[in-house]
Amino acid sequence: MTLEDLTIEHLNDFHRWISNKVSVQYSLSSFLPERDIKWSKNFLKETISSSACWSQAIAVDRVNIGYCGLCNISALNKSAEYFILIGDDSHWGMGFGTSAGHAVLQYGFCNLKLNRIWLTVSETNHAAIRSYIKLGYRVEGQMREACFRDNKYHDKIVMSILKHEWQNEC
Repeated sequence: MTLEDLTIEHLNDFHRWISNKVSVQYSLSSFLPERDIKWSKNFLKETISSSACWSQAIAVDRVNIGYCGLCNISALNKSAEYFILIGDDSHWGMGFGTSAGHAVLQYGFCNLKLNRIWLTVSETNHAAIRSYIKLGYRVEGQMREACFRDNKYHDKIVMSILKHEWQNEC
């Protein structure tokens, strides 16, 4: 598994990922309606040009399977929000998300000198929660009925990891 800067060259892969309804069921709400390639291009351009985001394509054997990174990066608060989408669901359950998460923590804590990295996850996304716990994230709260999927409301869990809790050295 490798990470590389997400660029406009990833447009076709990105559009394929967000068009996979299985892969985006727990992802950003904006990915849930069917989107055309023009929408994907605009979203991708906005994401990669943002100074508050660090976005990486996830590749396995030179095949792009998703993207991850940090957004809402705050230099003042030394914090950022983690995100990940394994858009190729044939690669789920193989540890690539956890490996990518580890690389993002390394970059956030060592390169960006962050103190806190946080995320939100749907309470029904059990595989993601297991991965985040394996990475060292801790539950710090819950947003009640913050997510509407499968015709019902779900809570979102807020998790974070602090630099001093992280098990690795820079």
